[in-house]
Amino acid sequence: MTFVVAAAMLTLAGSALAASALASSSIVPLRIELGGSLTGVACPGPAQCTGVELGGQEVTFDPASPRARVRATVDSSGGVRSVACASRSRCAAVDDEGQVVAFNPQHPGSPAPVAIDGANQLEGVACPAPLQCTAVDQAGQELTFDPASPGTPAPVSIDLFGLSSVACPSVSQCTAVDEVGKEITFDPSSPGTPTPITVDNQDQLSAIACPSASQCTAVDENGLEVTFNPGSPGAVTPVVLATGDAFSGVACPSTRQCSAVDDNGHAVTFDPTSVGAPALVPLDPGNALTGVACPSASQCTAVGTDGRAVIFATALAQASGSLSGVAKSRPRLEVTIASTPPITTVTIGLPRGLAFARARKGAVTVRGAGGRRLRFAVGRRHGALRILLRAPTSTVMVIVSRAALSVTGMLAQRVRVRAVKTLGVRVTTGRQSVRLRLKV
Repeated sequence: MTFVVAAAMLTLAGSALAASALASSSIVPLRIELGGSLTGVACPGPAQCTGVELGGQEVTFDPASPRARVRATVDSSGGVRSVACASRSRCAAVDDEGQVVAFNPQHPGSPAPVAIDGANQLEGVACPAPLQCTAVDQAGQELTFDPASPGTPAPVSIDLFGLSSVACPSVSQCTAVDEVGKEITFDPSSPGTPTPITVDNQDQLSAIACPSASQCTAVDENGLEVTFNPGSPGAVTPVVLATGDAFSGVACPSTRQCSAVDDNGHAVTFDPTSVGAPALVPLDPGNALTGVACPSASQCTAVGTDGRAVIFATALAQASGSLSGVAKSRPRLEVTIASTPPITTVTIGLPRGLAFARARKGAVTVRGAGGRRLRFAVGRRHGALRILLRAPTSTVMVIVSRAALSVTGMLAQRVRVRAVKTLGVRVTTGRQSVRLRLKV
């Protein structure tokens, strides 16, 4: 399990931690080599994702067990730009030659691409239902069709400018964004002549996600996001996520959480209703990420041009701690983590001069919300303390007494004379690593 961490002091049932801690965090994502130049990804559920690449291949995998994967060529003409999966057995991809190809990602076989948009480059596709997809192209047109039998859908012009992305929260509502900062909301079954509305006058909108019929979030190529009601956008103001960053994809598993990726290998997770100052996190530095899918509020998968998929989690967590008694060679450590989804393992690494010692029973205590004692197994691995909880929990306090800790004389002396005022303790749960700077 992986977390994007917001550091904060935490109180457990009125028992505040004794000393303050400055925390920083770094995602330890799972990177897997899929090959090719990946252009899009769709995850119909936490256990299944499908990526597509410019060469026309699709690769389907379980983010929890990525080595077992299905790979097939689904568009031999290449140039696949986007993919959407309405279910675990139905995906549709569009390419830069105006074609769509429908396939079962678990058993792709040899599907045949179908021309639906002449020579126009299709840029995005959304499938709100297994038998309904809507694609948008660089000519400002939308096409709605049954992916299992596309036929010859009539392209409908909805914008004078090129469209870059589309999201459909329902079969009766889609919202597309264009290269001049406008959004266009329409009924795909009867588009009519919708009016493009400017929501971002700063730059080209590159991607959009709509977690509900009344809320969409789009990102642009200048580091901004804009959240609006597609039914009544009004006067909205774009918000800076990362100055100058070219965002390429966004996914919103809920109306209170979105994750965006950029062309420099970074991701940012934020609350679109109250953005604040979210941290830009390096996922795959130097790799231009091209798309992201978040099937749940705790898990996302991003893909990039170097052929890698990056699996990371996005739940907001809190971490804090205290370290006392070092100067007197009687160290005592407390670490607290609160998170959704629940925590199952905690690993604590110490700085040089401190070490975990083999100790009698009771030297390590683990408590949950309200101070209740939790059942756990404990061991040491590569010098770190590893705790396995018997049952998942959202709040964990680990207390390590001096019976399970040792300190070198040199470190104790340096703390006594104030040559050392803080020490770093690394706490890892799943693939998220949090570094606490604890005052001593």
